[in-house]
Amino acid sequence: MKDEMVRTSGLRREYGEVVAVKDMDLSVPRGAVMALVGPNGAGKSTLLKMLSAVLEPTRGTALVNGVDINENPRGVHSSVGFLPDFFGLYEELTVAQYLEYFARAYGVPRGRRENVISRTLCDVDLAEKGGARVQALSRGMRQRLAIGRTLLHEPPLLLLDEPASGLDPESRHDLQKLFTRMARAGKTLIVSSHILTELEDYCTHVAILREGGLVACGGLAEVRASIVKKRRVRVRAAGGQEGALALLRAAGLESPAAEGGSVFFDFSGGEEELAGILKRLLDGGVKVLHFGEEGGGIQDTYLASLEKKI
Repeated sequence: MKDEMVRTSGLRREYGEVVAVKDMDLSVPRGAVMALVGPNGAGKSTLLKMLSAVLEPTRGTALVNGVDINENPRGVHSSVGFLPDFFGLYEELTVAQYLEYFARAYGVPRGRRENVISRTLCDVDLAEKGGARVQALSRGMRQRLAIGRTLLHEPPLLLLDEPASGLDPESRHDLQKLFTRMARAGKTLIVSSHILTELEDYCTHVAILREGGLVACGGLAEVRASIVKKRRVRVRAAGGQEGALALLRAAGLESPAAEGGSVFFDFSGGEEELAGILKRLLDGGVKVLHFGEEGGGIQDTYLASLEKKI
């Protein structure tokens, strides 16, 4: 379909008797930033390698930007920028030489290479480092350079396997800003990471894997709703919580209780019903300072998914 960047059908990969990816049906919309989450051994890296057409599936297939990974792997390569979890850099080259090498490998026309490299250096915040040797770069700069390599041929899809691994907080923050800019530029991203709280800052979709199988996949709210049947909502009001607590109890909500200067209640209804509860509080004269679901992000959804069978 035109609105899908990735569509897998029965995608499977076996290593001898070990099944790394189990007959997976996965859909990634164009323009999505999908978090690929799961424990070690869940099949995340194997899935990304198959989607990038560097690893053949045992059976099944995938369409990447409309191209079949089995029938035309080289066609897939032109649509994908792939950063594996372990990557090598040519230490003796300068940053510009490194990108020149890969620009040639990607078939970027000679007349365009200088502009492409210059633009890429700006995109990954290395504009002042073109003449520096790779070996002199910090770990965060090296990571951004490796990501820059994946951008040279202007692919619409980026597959990033643990891109923030080993980075300090400042470097991880820089990486988040880079991913946000790429998403705004219209690229589709699939990002595998164990740092779940940081994924929440820029991801729009999530796919949860376990033991090679797909537990859930879709927009964040959609996946959350499919896994978590009750949400915990927090209310904080000016001038004390007694009025809010009384109104919530009168509304027949589940277990409203005061805790640490706020009122919490469990809720299993829809967004319109939740908005109605807020309106009831306001109409009742409660000066609401905060009203919202506690948790509900990728990490909470993933932890809740551990209870779900596949």
